[in-house]
Amino acid sequence: MIFNSLIFLCFVVVTVIINYLLPERFRSFFLLFCSLAFIGYYNIESLLAVLVFSLFTFYISRNIRGNRLLYIAGILLNAYAVIMFNYFFATRQGFDFSYAAISFNVNSFIIALGLSFYALQNISYLTEVYFGRWQPELSFKNFVLYNSFFPKVVSGPVMLPREFMPQIDRNVITHERLAAGFNRFLLGLFKKMVLADRLAPAVHSIFDFGDANCGLTTLAGAYLFTIQLYFDFSGYTDMALGIAKMLGYDLKENFNLPLRASSVSEFWRRWHISLISWFTAYVYYPLVYRLRSYKKAAAVAGILATFLISGIWHGIGITFFLWACCHIAYLCFELLTKRMRSGLSEKPSYLFYKLAGIFIVFNAVSFSNIFFRSGSLSSALLMIKSLFSDFFPAGWLHDFIAPLAVGGHQVDEFNFYISIFMAAAFLLFERRINRIANSGGFSFYYTTACVLLIFLLGIFSNGERFIYMQF
Repeated sequence: MIFNSLIFLCFVVVTVIINYLLPERFRSFFLLFCSLAFIGYYNIESLLAVLVFSLFTFYISRNIRGNRLLYIAGILLNAYAVIMFNYFFATRQGFDFSYAAISFNVNSFIIALGLSFYALQNISYLTEVYFGRWQPELSFKNFVLYNSFFPKVVSGPVMLPREFMPQIDRNVITHERLAAGFNRFLLGLFKKMVLADRLAPAVHSIFDFGDANCGLTTLAGAYLFTIQLYFDFSGYTDMALGIAKMLGYDLKENFNLPLRASSVSEFWRRWHISLISWFTAYVYYPLVYRLRSYKKAAAVAGILATFLISGIWHGIGITFFLWACCHIAYLCFELLTKRMRSGLSEKPSYLFYKLAGIFIVFNAVSFSNIFFRSGSLSSALLMIKSLFSDFFPAGWLHDFIAPLAVGGHQVDEFNFYISIFMAAAFLLFERRINRIANSGGFSFYYTTACVLLIFLLGIFSNGERFIYMQF
């Protein structure tokens, strides 16, 4: 039951209506039932996983204050959950350890839905309780809902206990919240079905067919994957935030126009905000504080630790490690050249500096995403090699358009051009569209435009599943 399926849309409509009609005191019980049913529908192993890890974390937190050994045990168990999720390929015959178990073609039947996301929540919960910044939750029902709330269980956003738990017993639903949630959900559905899924065939053609392309075609494929990943993940986030708002909850924003960032550090303040905030709070700041006497060296160590752990969280393969190394290099370079760059940004040519920064950051992120998206190191290196040799296509149609359009026929070209035009138009007017989507009123023109575009240009029959379901 993925977010862009018909059965899920029916599930959401029924859940929102019943939740709205129920008295406030019964809503948390109803949403817990719906969340567990949603997870169990995915597979029974996912349901057992969320219950077992919630039960363990809930009871260990009751006695964790001042007990360092118990705290470490709780952290290790939840970290072990991420390791099991990422690195043990499950089949019906048993478990096999694999460095490549997590990839863009995972077929394991036992992948526990959202486990690596709510494991991070459990670690933050135990940390907050251990250091006395949060009181242990007394209601097991509330704690399971914190972990299993179905709009966010698939791929976040990662919520800290103070950001979610107070809302459980103060569940208020207004017509304005229903309208705002509907607008946001519709935006996410549009991003997924009209933008991300229309770009997916071109990305698949460049990264998965194994053909040797010219450098310009490879570069275009890397660009398109970065844009597809943004629309796919931010589309999921919009849908999650929209559903949660219609159910009376506010989830954390996860994206803030990241493709307009003019530095890599700014990009990470705008991209997957909940995850990078988690790593900043529980990895970067504690390490930098411990090494504070070393100043810049402490910051470099913090960056190194944060992105190495982030790479491991995504997967243990060498490609994820190299993806993390790219961002470590980018951020360390920014840190060491901060004074020089601040002088440039204050000059009259600020606009040029800003635009140049956006261009450089987009290229840097797209380059690192070659490692992120490639199925193996050899294919990633082959693609990178093409960027520095035979860059220009010998034939425009045969060597550039045909690989990206997945065919050289006019229909293929037309669909490809439409996809590029829609993506470019959305990015150009994104701020204005977001403003409408976040408004608390019903807009006939906005709703009509989204619905028409989804039915006219959306991918229905063979739409891609959300990319971050695999992490």
